[in-house]
Amino acid sequence: MWQLLINGPGYFDTAYDLPEGVTQVGRADENDIVLSGDLVSRKHCRIHVATSGVRFEDLGSRNGTRLNGDPLKGTIDLHEGDVVQIGDNSLALKQPSNSEALDTEMVDVAGGGRVKRFGRGVDVNEAVMAARDIKPANVLKALDNFAPFDLSEPPLPFAGPRQSDTDEGEGGEATSSSSGETSRVAVASLVLMYRVAECLARAPDLQTFLDDTCDLVMKRVKATTGVVLLRHPSGVMVPSAVRHEQKLARGEVPVSDGVLEAALAKGQAIAVANVHDDKRFAERESVVLYGVDQVLCIPIGTRAPFAGVLYLNRSRAGSEPLDALLDVCTAITQLLETGVQKFATSAPSARGERLEVNLERLYAPEVSKRRYAEIRGGAALSQVQEVNGTVLFAELVGLTQAAPRLHPDRIAELASEWHRIATQFLMSFEGAIDLVTGETVRAVFGVPWARGDDAIRAVRAAMSLKAEWEKVSARRSIKERFAVRAGLTTGRVFAGAVGSDARLDPVLLGEPAQVAQLLCASAEPGQLLITGKTLAHVGARFDVTPLGERALAGQKVKAAVFEVLDEDNDSGTLSGIR
Repeated sequence: MWQLLINGPGYFDTAYDLPEGVTQVGRADENDIVLSGDLVSRKHCRIHVATSGVRFEDLGSRNGTRLNGDPLKGTIDLHEGDVVQIGDNSLALKQPSNSEALDTEMVDVAGGGRVKRFGRGVDVNEAVMAARDIKPANVLKALDNFAPFDLSEPPLPFAGPRQSDTDEGEGGEATSSSSGETSRVAVASLVLMYRVAECLARAPDLQTFLDDTCDLVMKRVKATTGVVLLRHPSGVMVPSAVRHEQKLARGEVPVSDGVLEAALAKGQAIAVANVHDDKRFAERESVVLYGVDQVLCIPIGTRAPFAGVLYLNRSRAGSEPLDALLDVCTAITQLLETGVQKFATSAPSARGERLEVNLERLYAPEVSKRRYAEIRGGAALSQVQEVNGTVLFAELVGLTQAAPRLHPDRIAELASEWHRIATQFLMSFEGAIDLVTGETVRAVFGVPWARGDDAIRAVRAAMSLKAEWEKVSARRSIKERFAVRAGLTTGRVFAGAVGSDARLDPVLLGEPAQVAQLLCASAEPGQLLITGKTLAHVGARFDVTPLGERALAGQKVKAAVFEVLDEDNDSGTLSGIR
């Protein structure tokens, strides 16, 4: 089974199951999928579903279609994950797994409870990438070759070549079999990486993680000095974790600047086998002062500017290959980078998450993301601006009066469904939610940014909300059916949001906010009323009927009122009034 995940005006992550055959898409009501927007043609495209796959056919639409961001003409095969863009609407193709689509079976279990069993009879062989017996696994084979060891002690040290593995060759040179040694190195490195990963999972803060990791790495490579340097906001590398076997001479951190500069400049992990013999570093004070023989220096990160550096000194050469130590330390720096990202962002992340949640209460997802980015970039959190916006006020007629006759659970269910549908549909047209109660909703269009078609989107949002609620009400009993009515007007308002990242509340001040509510209160159940000011902004896009001028309570001037009947599919050819 193929599905479309639809987002756009009137849709919010809406899943549509594509049947076999042809699915018509366009603006006209006779289409299988009806999309809104000025860039959508009456009959925009077809989607053909067959056993061989899915094909998309653009029907010569006036404004065209995009596939994964690229213009699309004619017919093309679609694949899972493809996204078709039609005006402001996106249609993402997905194919739920077979196990998700299968029927489920409820099985009673003695002692209470139920087990939900999925996917009986599904052949999973094609999904298996590899299958091996656990016992002969390479790592276990390596472990079997060594005597037992206590994991509470440092990881396995590297042992030099055994006499039995050494043959005397011509000229007295010794050649050894390295298979056992390589296995031992691999196991010791694997244990180290496991230990560091465990520290990453359990450490309460960044400092603890860096200190513990430094200790583990020093024991593994037999280092005399271990330092983790992290980049300060000023760009300077600052020691964040320091370990040294001896007393620090002059109280200094024993880091060779020459090695450090070379590693950062090249963007590579550097291993210096004999620092004293290397002309690049031999005269450096830090090398002479601490009697360094070998140095490992690995940047933390994948590209400049690097997050930091792992630096290790060794004063005595061991028989273990230095390049093997460099490899495992390079792997450790990847875990260090993960730890830096995890802990460095954990504190502000909690605040950021609260702010994101608050913004998502007020704005559509794309708008809230943009607003969040602005705030993180330095924009003021509390912001109120004077804009020319369209205010929508809608309510469920009669819910308050019927409440005494309903059970509290039913009221809660009704109010919850109203809240979900109202916010979902109004936000899908990028309305900013100002107020939601058990039976009312108020939103303003044109905040925090004007788009030029704010009034049009507001009217479409009201029509979509009314239509969706009628579908929902049709499934309820007579006593739980409540009609929607709405009022809209356009004018200058002061709108925005004030507060903190912990609590952000909307602000909406101005005459239009009052007029929209009064206009809604004057409407009959099922009516959608707009003022002449809103009609002036939407033009001939909707079929409306004039209701004359109305005196609204508290308003000095009567308002010209119109009832919206439908959207004119051939907008621009009619007067907009009938």
